[in-house]
Amino acid sequence: MSNHFTSYEEALSYLYNLERFGIKLDLTNITALMSHLGNPHLEFPSVHIAGTNGKGSVAAMLHSILSEAGYRTALYTSPHLVDFRERIKIGYDLIEKEFIFDFIQKLKDEINQNGYTFFEVSTALAFKYFAEKKVDVAVIETGMGGRLDATNLINPLVSIITSIGLEHTEHLGVTIPQIAGEKAGIIKTGVPTVTGVSQPEALDVIKSVCAERGSELNVVQVKSNYSISESSIFGSKFNFSSESDNYQALELNLAGEHQVLNAVNCLNAIGKLKLIGGKIDEQTLRDGLKKVNWRGRLEMFRKDPLVLLDVAHNPAGIQTLINSLDQFFPEKKIIFIFGVMEDKDYHSMLREISSKAKFVVLTKPDYKRAADPEVMEEILRLSNTPYEIIPHINQAYLFALKNAKSDDIICITGSHFTVGEFLSL
Repeated sequence: MSNHFTSYEEALSYLYNLERFGIKLDLTNITALMSHLGNPHLEFPSVHIAGTNGKGSVAAMLHSILSEAGYRTALYTSPHLVDFRERIKIGYDLIEKEFIFDFIQKLKDEINQNGYTFFEVSTALAFKYFAEKKVDVAVIETGMGGRLDATNLINPLVSIITSIGLEHTEHLGVTIPQIAGEKAGIIKTGVPTVTGVSQPEALDVIKSVCAERGSELNVVQVKSNYSISESSIFGSKFNFSSESDNYQALELNLAGEHQVLNAVNCLNAIGKLKLIGGKIDEQTLRDGLKKVNWRGRLEMFRKDPLVLLDVAHNPAGIQTLINSLDQFFPEKKIIFIFGVMEDKDYHSMLREISSKAKFVVLTKPDYKRAADPEVMEEILRLSNTPYEIIPHINQAYLFALKNAKSDDIICITGSHFTVGEFLSL
């Protein structure tokens, strides 16, 4: 292979191939890489978000509000749905292909020499881009965990921990307190922490880390009140009050009550940013929540029959999805198209789904970590749930459409990869 990439596609495929180095939860690599790049992560203010579920949604809301407020706001999230560039944005613009191409081209020898991982290089790319583009503020979502996550070199204005659930147990620990300890790794000395975490055993860990590091903790259920006045598949209306703010009838563009809690997390963080000089007025805040666009979160893809997309990819996420479907369509059984990664607890996920399923189409995203439908069918057989195995997502969708009546609801879920592949078709 020559030392030069001839196209963006080639550079990107080189980046994806770094996944062979796996996941390294260790900051030595990223520290060396940042230092090599001149420590770009120190050049812009940021907000840092960790959590099992909800962190991407909170990031999207914050990004939307801060952009509405006129700040040149960067957003770093993962994974993407259709295009790698969705991970790295400034305002509503995705990072330019040329920037990615040049960055990887220049860094290639360094990467080969040190075995940097896909996520380390992606994170360095984002930080370098944000620094060069002189953003006013960057909203940064952790990849996995927090303490040893490649994003954890930043010193943010505020840290947010959205929720704690059992996920990535092979990397983060097998109990809720262990996982909370990893997520709490983003808490920094003197930087306020906002959390929507409610389980006592997780909250205790977060409280003790905050006390130890001198971080003022804001538990949103304690520091603020909210009530939902309207909730539908189109979004929610809710009231919010805290010590400093009082907003009536805020409209949120994302469906599900869990998204209101995410918005409350976001509003508490905005309260902290206002204390340190952020200029964010009520109208801006309203517009930001109303316009937030975060794909694959109970997203309505089609009306007749109704097709919903949801990237729930762990038991807590699936439970939240089923709760929302129960709320919006109480009497209805749903046609699920389900594809999942093999390292997930798909036993629990499928058991949860079968309670609400008319039938399930088991499918398999075209990705090396995808679980085999043949392995999953046993779970559905045991619960007497009607199912079909159709490995290709496109075929699975056509099958579901063909077998759906016009008042049926189809829901595609189980993984970002399942929803992403569907969207890219």
